Parts: sequence; structure tokens; C-alpha cells
Amino acid sequence: MGFSANGNTTPSNITISSTDFFPSISLDEIRSFVRIDGAVSDARLKQVTLEEIIDVNRLLNKLVSSASSLAELATAKVDGKPDTEILYFSAISNGVAAKVNEQYRSYDTSTSGNKNAKELTPTIDESRRNKQWAIKQLLGQSHTTVELI
Repeated sequence: MGFSANGNTTPSNITISSTDFFPSISLDEIRSFVRIDGAVSDARLKQVTLEEIIDVNRLLNKLVSSASSLAELATAKVDGKPDTEILYFSAISNGVAAKVNEQYRSYDTSTSGNKNAKELTPTIDESRRNKQWAIKQLLGQSHTTVELI
């Protein structure tokens, strides 16, 4: 479940590039994947996406010395795309989903708004988890969490 309120959107055609190693990210693809409508402006969505790109790129920094691009580290192609680029997009988009849902859940302070905020908490947690899983897969790590009792 993504943030969805009233507000139509027109394609922004905004693409964000970071380094030559990491693929560019389309705001329209993020908006579509996360199901964000026009209630979140392009400027706000761009800022949140920039923050996520910075965060994910830092977490994946050790991969940069392994190849000249993330696509070169792919072990397979899915739907014509390198699996590494699919996982990178997943990490970015799930991070954006968590932030947008977190920031806008308190938008409506009515009783129904409070109920909706509580309903969004699992969505936020799931988005954060999915972001971490995508990052761990890119790093070749397991996403099993073991807790010692």
C-alpha cells in the first residue's frame, strides 16, 4: 500500500543521475511503483529520492571498486534488465515509499487520519525491510536476522 490521496499527476520526465556506476532513476517510475499521486509534489518527491540515492549509494560504496557499473555485477537479466539494476531500483523506491508514507501519515489529524496513520506503520516497516533486503542482496549477503536470546 503506497501513499495515495487526491491529486492527479502529469509525467515529470525527471531523471536523476548520480555517478556513472549507478543507474539513473526516473521519478515517474518511482511515482508509479510506490503509487504516489499528485498530493506529493515533484519537488518533494525529487528531494526524497535524492536522499535515498545518497543513502543507498553510500551503503553500496564497496561495490564501486569491483566494476565500472552496477550492471557489470549482474548475475542474470530479468525482463531484459540486469538483476542488479532491478535490486537497486527496489532499494531506492522502497526507501522513498517509507519516507513518503512516514512524512504524510500525520497529514490528516482527524480520528480517521489517526486510524490511517496506524494502518501505515506496517507499510513503512515493510518498505524499510524491502530496502534493506535489496541492499543485502546486492552486497551478496543473506537477509536473515538472527537474535540471540
